[in-house]
Order: sequence, then structure tokens, then C-alpha cells
Amino acid sequence: MTPADLHLQVDVAHWGWSIAWFLWFVGIAGMGSVAYYFVRRSALIITIFASLTIGLLLVVSHLGRWWNLPRTLYLMVLDFDFNLGSWMLLGIATLSVHLVLTLLLLIGHLPALTRRIAWLKWTETLRAQAGYRGLFAGVGAFATVYSGFLLTQAAGIPLWNTSLIPILWVVSGSIAAIAVIELLYVLGLVDANVSAAGVRIGMVLDGVKLLAVLGFLHVALSYGSAGARYGAILMTQGDLALMLWGGVIGIGILVPLAIGAYTLLREKRKSLLAVSAVCALSGVFFLRAAVLLAGTFEPLVL
Repeated sequence: MTPADLHLQVDVAHWGWSIAWFLWFVGIAGMGSVAYYFVRRSALIITIFASLTIGLLLVVSHLGRWWNLPRTLYLMVLDFDFNLGSWMLLGIATLSVHLVLTLLLLIGHLPALTRRIAWLKWTETLRAQAGYRGLFAGVGAFATVYSGFLLTQAAGIPLWNTSLIPILWVVSGSIAAIAVIELLYVLGLVDANVSAAGVRIGMVLDGVKLLAVLGFLHVALSYGSAGARYGAILMTQGDLALMLWGGVIGIGILVPLAIGAYTLLREKRKSLLAVSAVCALSGVFFLRAAVLLAGTFEPLVL
């Protein structure tokens, strides 16, 4: 099988930059919800709500006939016939539930609103409940894992048919959540002790992410089929090599690791932490984009 027999999925299925942005926003919101269990700040919940809203708009806009979605949902409820085998439906349902849970927490963080509208007062009590925060974190983690499994279930794209992708998505999503918290610290919205813990955890996760990325590429190059190898070659030597080595590993891993080491060994500078956070967030996006764009269809053999 030659490269001429292979076809990039972006040319066929058109899962391009809009889906990469969707995966990035879902990762921030999903693992940000886990972080919220420990860091209960209004700025963080606002970030999660904004990320979820944008992510949902992106995935819905990518549907071929998005205007049919409300009618389809209505008929499914009317007939009590749900296509639970559809990963797209499961994802939209999960993200919608996640958005509602986030909205309730957001309202609970707006005392001016709850004072004006008395019947919303219960949301302040809700956000103080550990059980609700645990549910919120669980749904967020599931949404992140789902976004990884969404790729693994794509038939005919062997590069994606590996359980390493959900692991990569969770690890990188956690890095993105910590980067958001660091940016909130730079803006004076999070305590210094939270930031210090984030630097340490972030460095560990950066190391895990580096090993996971290299492991993903090694498996594809050494044991994958022609489509998987071709996609990995695109990432390591081809058109996506700069995005991988410069964006994912250089900007997204090595720069935050270097700044984290300087912070722990010398001194903490908000300017450097801001650079580290932006680089980490960029690296998470580059990872999703590179894996997505490298996806290659293999021809059907009859």
C-alpha cells in the first residue's frame, strides 16, 4: 500500500481546525471542572462555562444539518427511542448536562443575582455541597474522556484506534486546567499557595504527557498499519512535524518545564508564569490539532 492509496480524513470527513478547537475547549472545561472541586473560584467557573458554550457551538455548527437537531431530539423523547450507540449524540447530551451543571454553579457565584431573584438563592447552597461538586467533576472528567473516545471510534482511521488518545486527552486537559489557574493567579484571582501546587503538579503532568506522546508515536510507527504509520510520519517528519516538535513538545512541554524549574529553584515571577500558562495552553491545542490532522483513511479491502 502506497501513500497514494491513503487519504487524509480532513479531505474526506472535514474534521479540521473547528474540531481541534472543540476538543481544546472541551478539555479545558472538562478537567477545569475537576480542578473546581479543589479551587472554588468564580473566575474558574466562568472560564468553564465560556469554554463549554463555545465548544458546543463548534460541534453543533459542524453537523451537516444542525437545524434538524431540535426536531430529532423531540422525536426521540416522543418515541422514547434513544440511539445510545451514537457517540455524537452521547457527546452532545453529556456536554449539555455539563453546561446545565455549570450554569447552576455560575448562578450560585453571582450574589447580586440571587439577591434580586429570591428563588435562585438555593444555588448558593448547592455550590457549597461537596456531593454536587463531585458530580460536576465526574461529568467534566467523563466529557474529557468522551472527546478522546470520539476519535478512537472513527472507523477506517487506524492512527486514532488506540486507548492512548483518551489518556493523552485527560493528561493534557489537566495541564490546560492548571494553566488556566496559573493565569487566574497572575490576574490576582487565585491564592499563591494554589499556584505553587499547580506548578509542581503541572511539571509532573508535563513529564507524563511527553512520555505519552512519544509512546503514541512509537506504537503507531512500530506496530500500526499503513495508515497509522503514515499519520505518525506526518507528525514526526512531514507537514505536521513543526507543530509536533515545535508546538506540542517545544512550546507546550519544554518551555513550561523550564519555567517551572526556575520558579521552584529560584523565584516566582508572574510574568514567567503567564508565559508558561500560555505556552501550556498552546501546546494542548497543538496536540489535538496534530493528532486530528494526521488522521488518515485506509482503503476498504473487499
